[in-house]
Amino acid sequence: MEVSKLRIFFFSCLIGMTTVTASHARDVTLQWNANTETTVTGYKVYYKADSSAAPLNGTGSSQGASPVNVQKQTSATLSGLDPARTYYFAVTAYDASGTESAYSNIVSVAEATAPSVSITAPANSAVIAGTTSVTLNASDNVGVSKVELYVDGVLNGTDTATPYLFSLNTLQMAVGQHTLLAKAYDAAGNVGQSSSVTVTVATDTTPPTVSITSPAANAVLSGTASVQAAAADNIGVAKVELYLNGTLYATYGSAPYAFSWNTTSVANGVYNLTAKAYDAAGNSTQSTAVSVTVSNTAKDTTAPSVTAFSMPATSTTTNVPITAFTGSDNVGVTGYCITSTNSTTYCDWLTTPNTSFSFSGSGTKTAYGWVRDAAGNVSASKSATVNIGAADTTAPTVTAFSIPASSSSLTVAVSSFTASDNTGVTGYLLTESSTRPAASASGWTTAAPTSYTFGTTGSKTLYAWAKDAAGNVSAGKSATVTVSTVVADTTAPTVTAFSIPASSSSLTVAVSSFTASDNTGVTGYLLTESSTRPAATASGWSAAAPGSYTFGTTGSKTLYAWAKDAAGNVSASRSASTVVSQSTSSSNTSIWNGAMPSLVDAGADSPVELGVKFRSDVKGYITGIRFYKAATNTGTHVANLWNASGKLLASATFKGETASGWQQVNFATPVAIAANTVYVASYHSNTGHYSYDKNYFTGKGVDSPPLHALASGVSGSNGVYAYGSGSNFPKYSYVDTNYWVDVVFKQ
Repeated sequence: MEVSKLRIFFFSCLIGMTTVTASHARDVTLQWNANTETTVTGYKVYYKADSSAAPLNGTGSSQGASPVNVQKQTSATLSGLDPARTYYFAVTAYDASGTESAYSNIVSVAEATAPSVSITAPANSAVIAGTTSVTLNASDNVGVSKVELYVDGVLNGTDTATPYLFSLNTLQMAVGQHTLLAKAYDAAGNVGQSSSVTVTVATDTTPPTVSITSPAANAVLSGTASVQAAAADNIGVAKVELYLNGTLYATYGSAPYAFSWNTTSVANGVYNLTAKAYDAAGNSTQSTAVSVTVSNTAKDTTAPSVTAFSMPATSTTTNVPITAFTGSDNVGVTGYCITSTNSTTYCDWLTTPNTSFSFSGSGTKTAYGWVRDAAGNVSASKSATVNIGAADTTAPTVTAFSIPASSSSLTVAVSSFTASDNTGVTGYLLTESSTRPAASASGWTTAAPTSYTFGTTGSKTLYAWAKDAAGNVSAGKSATVTVSTVVADTTAPTVTAFSIPASSSSLTVAVSSFTASDNTGVTGYLLTESSTRPAATASGWSAAAPGSYTFGTTGSKTLYAWAKDAAGNVSASRSASTVVSQSTSSSNTSIWNGAMPSLVDAGADSPVELGVKFRSDVKGYITGIRFYKAATNTGTHVANLWNASGKLLASATFKGETASGWQQVNFATPVAIAANTVYVASYHSNTGHYSYDKNYFTGKGVDSPPLHALASGVSGSNGVYAYGSGSNFPKYSYVDTNYWVDVVFKQ
């Protein structure tokens, strides 16, 4: 009989089984339609567990391994199969010669092991309240497809993925006992059921208890510190929160309530730790605050840099002068070194910059300048080259020199003074003698002078000279001026107009008008609350009339306007009065109020951000920033408010500034601040000329309740700055200096 004559046929299966467990086998009964070919002599039953892929070569049946020869029967029962596995079956027909047909259609019998499921929380007989979490644990030999939670026999919820967690709102349940039951399902439709759990729903109005158990009050912390809390409740604690200075830091849902605090992530200073415990009913309690001090010493890993290093282009000796050698560092440069190779191996470190360096011979030589800091960080080198050879005998040339034709002052301005040299000009000198001065004569300067002071009046001739490093002195270039008799100016200016509003609701009062005149010209304006004539050298004078004045307190106030001229003559005053009032609940408060700096102008400097650390006893709003301005502190100024970590909270550009004195800009939107939290107020200056007082915050702060400018050491150093072309967080400090930055605070 040919194989091709056996046709494929279809069969069905009947499953006969009682209750099945993992430890009991099961029987599967198969039944199929008989093959109608007369050559068929029998049938074989093939089976396999967990896969329908050919060949079906399973084992485990009491009737033997696949295939099972059932002779001419058209039904068969395979017993002893594992109920925890899915089986696949097919039948073939064979003839007397052993030729066998292909598989019939494949049928399957799903595994019959039900999932196991239990309620792991809450415990049996537990008392619950508020919103309670119900957790289930379910497993299956193949996989759990879903779990269901029943409350008093009613489906409460379904979950299809671990963890199996349900939120039970007891506020929607009657007070008293309730029964919880869980069911688990697998893909084959097998269902497992948990034991029931009885719980009692109670009305809970008792709050938990909570306390900080570690660290102890007034502890000093560094690095990673462990913060531990203890909490208890009549029913159960739902969660515990840890707060740092009133800000949430971490949350734990179960005991032990131990928190790891990385103190290096916050600034050094005093912090208040509090814990807050909640129960399922929503009752909560906050612990007593524990005050600790964070004190971390940051490792300095920033290398300094050599900002300038130079020598003359040529030299006739091997001992070559160093014309420039400077460095900078984030903390401070502590050492200087020069080498003839690009290595610090043989460095002879000095605490001050080298003024000369000795080479071993003549020719083209390169020297390398290095700097280091106290942490041992060493800069990259900066090099300079010198040609040591024949003596330089070429004198410089004064290329330009001029002064005004006449002057009414003994001090005459120099209009121009320039010079050139084959190696470089190293000195400039002005004399009234046409005799060439020696290179070693007194009076030489490294930069061209901008003025010269004669001893008497009359027609004067001035001679300009230049020299180089070799001591060659140029020929003189002369210019003539007629100095007239100087007549002392004794006429004081007159304040021609001064007025302010009759009343003000702000400590800062606008100046309605302030004008003055003088026979030679008004050079300064000043407002005081004293009727005593100020000295021309007193602090606070401005080149332009001020547009406002800030009083320190409310009440009836009298303001006096003064003017001065270049000769130091001060006018009589003109006064005006106003009544200053403020609302107690919403008044603006500042730190400095009417205070003024000792040093108004620190001189020119690189662009810099200047600031002050402060905090408030109460929450409120920062509506603006103030700073004290010198007349020379020109250009655009930008105000910034930061949190203690350096996050920028608000910025504003000052508009309509007066020439000097206190300046104020308001934020477009007031910034809310928290009580007893450190913030930084700052402004950016492009020219320097800022006001300052050194050692101002050493050992003391400034209290203007509810505002406080912090003493250095409370939250790091106070009086902060940062150099940069644009605004950046000021985190450096120099001898606790007050840069006279202020805030405007409103509750």
